[in-house]
Amino acid sequence: MDSPLEELSIFMPMPTGSPPLDERFLSALYKGLIEAVFVIELNSRCLVYWNDGAAALFKYPESEILHQPVERLFADHSVSERVFAAALQQFSKNGAWRGECEYRRRNGSTFVAETTQSLLGTERGSYVVMIVRDISENKEREQVIHWLNEQLAARFSERASELIAKGNELEKAENQRRQTERLLEILMRNLTNNAILFLSPDGRVVHANSGTDHLLGYSAGEIEGIHLSRLFKSTPADPAKWNRMLEQAARQNSVRDYDWLMPKNGSYFSARVELLPLRGEADVVDGYLVLLRDDTEQKKVREQLREKEHLATIGTATAMLAHEIRNPLNGMSTTVQFLERSLQNDFEPTKEMVVSTVHDLKSEISRLQALLGDFHAISHPQQVNSLSVDLVELLRRLSSLVMPESLKQKIKIVEQFDGDLPRVWGDPDKLKQVFLNLVNNAFEAMPTGGTLTVKAYAARERVCIEIMDTGVGIPDGLNVFDLFRSTKAHGTGLGLAIARQIILAHHGTIDYSSQVGVATTFRVYLPANSSASE
Repeated sequence: MDSPLEELSIFMPMPTGSPPLDERFLSALYKGLIEAVFVIELNSRCLVYWNDGAAALFKYPESEILHQPVERLFADHSVSERVFAAALQQFSKNGAWRGECEYRRRNGSTFVAETTQSLLGTERGSYVVMIVRDISENKEREQVIHWLNEQLAARFSERASELIAKGNELEKAENQRRQTERLLEILMRNLTNNAILFLSPDGRVVHANSGTDHLLGYSAGEIEGIHLSRLFKSTPADPAKWNRMLEQAARQNSVRDYDWLMPKNGSYFSARVELLPLRGEADVVDGYLVLLRDDTEQKKVREQLREKEHLATIGTATAMLAHEIRNPLNGMSTTVQFLERSLQNDFEPTKEMVVSTVHDLKSEISRLQALLGDFHAISHPQQVNSLSVDLVELLRRLSSLVMPESLKQKIKIVEQFDGDLPRVWGDPDKLKQVFLNLVNNAFEAMPTGGTLTVKAYAARERVCIEIMDTGVGIPDGLNVFDLFRSTKAHGTGLGLAIARQIILAHHGTIDYSSQVGVATTFRVYLPANSSASE
């Protein structure tokens, strides 16, 4: 006996000369559909075909449902009768029926589905092909939407004024946005003294303002596609430096630096560079904004201000030095007068008296030499030989240098350094002089032992070095950076003033905090330069 699928294939019209459709082709066709497809014999209303989609939707395996009445799939008998009555009326008109009805799964749960029924007649009987698509989720969504619409309609009157006010706010915000865009366009067009570049995420120019032509000599067409690194003299063939700066800008939201900008004509000049990330959806960096400004005149002004400050410092130091020199000179004069009177009166001082007198003279001479040496250092501008400095390595070498003294004084040294600390541009010898001065001061503040903590960490666009002791502290009201101010009995009072001068020459700052009898912390801030990172 032929299978039902074979009977269906007999009924289907075939183009002349085409081979007949076989059962395997029809089975593959039905199995390829996502929707549930099953076939029933019209008279008995029993299932004769059941595809995988039907098994997945109704949870009936094929072996259990085949040759069973189709009523088992409907929510109840009345639904089944109503559906078939409506379908038979449509079959007589166009051979198919489409509608919605409620079905029941094997586990007893019901759902609403869209159903398409097609009548197929063969010589051996009539069959109905049913295609069922679950739309219960759509129905639920429609119910939710209907409920929301009802809620919205119920609350519309009371929220109408709020919606109108919100619309006014949005309109105002849109007007402000348009005005901002116009102002930005005007700014971009007229800000000719500054170059404004928009970069792609990999650092290539995608757009530039008219100031770029004025500052660099590149037209908009010429500069597009150029990597940021090619605009600078320092590393014209190495984009890695600027790629690191872009990464730093993405992490910190901005990076500012000074470098030698190289225009199209090959000359170069000092420029201030500021990088800002441009973020899109999900806070992803879509590109960068670069602001370039000729810093030549500002650099001259800064140098002139530093020179004026330096001259003022020299004037103050000179006046105070005269006062400081007077004391050791008076002591030396008194000692010499004592020797002179002793010789005139034929008084023969003992050996101990002579040794003591000579010791006093040497002590005062040493003090004068220290004063004059420090004054010479502070009276001349600090010459900084800038190199790429690894502060962690420098501080660790410094700890090794003072380790013997720390063991002698029973001082414990604790190091706390960031693992990815940026390098800086600076003079390693000058920086070592500053940190050694701070460490020595800390040792002298802990005569009975204690703990010296040395920290180094990134602080936005700077690197902070902290040197903290658990010593006697600094008295309130005393500014240790003032000239000739010292908490040490034999200090010149110029060491920290020189340290500050060195740090200022590195474009950094130095400050301190102290609590008498508890601890003192000195902090040195130096500009971080990601281009110095290796």
